[in-house]
Amino acid sequence: MKGILEFKDFVGSVKDIDTKNRIVTGYLTAFGNKDHDGDIGQYGMFAKTIAENGPKSKNAIFFLNQHDWKQPHGRFAVLEEQKEGLYFESMPLPNTSYSNDAIILYQEKIINEHSYGYVVTKSEFDKSKDARILKEVRLYEGSNVTLGANSSTPFTGFKNLSLDQISQKSNDIVKMLRNGNLTDDTFIQLELALKMLQSEAYELGKTENTQSKNEPSADTQIKAYEPLLNTLTSFKIN
Repeated sequence: MKGILEFKDFVGSVKDIDTKNRIVTGYLTAFGNKDHDGDIGQYGMFAKTIAENGPKSKNAIFFLNQHDWKQPHGRFAVLEEQKEGLYFESMPLPNTSYSNDAIILYQEKIINEHSYGYVVTKSEFDKSKDARILKEVRLYEGSNVTLGANSSTPFTGFKNLSLDQISQKSNDIVKMLRNGNLTDDTFIQLELALKMLQSEAYELGKTENTQSKNEPSADTQIKAYEPLLNTLTSFKIN
């Protein structure tokens, strides 16, 4: 909808983490793919906003932590459209508690996605693709996100993961909860991620195990995932 601030998540969008210089590179979105919102981003959709508010502008677009304007990592050093999507390079992240946490979570591959806030200025609906084609948007910020969720859209970040991937991500998060030196806010984010993973693992297990009549019942096969579910449920949010 035009004029409304929207958010869009992009899983697997981290390209590189330079821990020495504290620089993150990756993509804020991909072009040409229909996403979970039914949108297809078009190459050139960011051209106007980059020209007006790109890295060389005095009003350059910010790189935020979890869409929080109170936790800026700084501005983007590079922001350009490539054939794959909207590529970015951050300025060196500041020595703040939330930026330090973000670098640790990047290193542990717990943060593996980015998101951005935008307003659609030009779009059209393509009936043949059953999708909204985004032709021009105004970019307001880009963020790293632990969860594929925000204040305006439902959780979607783990919907395309297999049970093995959920198990690995869960183990990584549990390791950080047990051994990580993180801020309270980051611990809460990780606990929320575990709760989301718990729900997704259970639902995915039921779906996969009831697809064939020749397979054991869902209740029988779900027991195979009990160690994972027990690990997830052992962490409580106060």
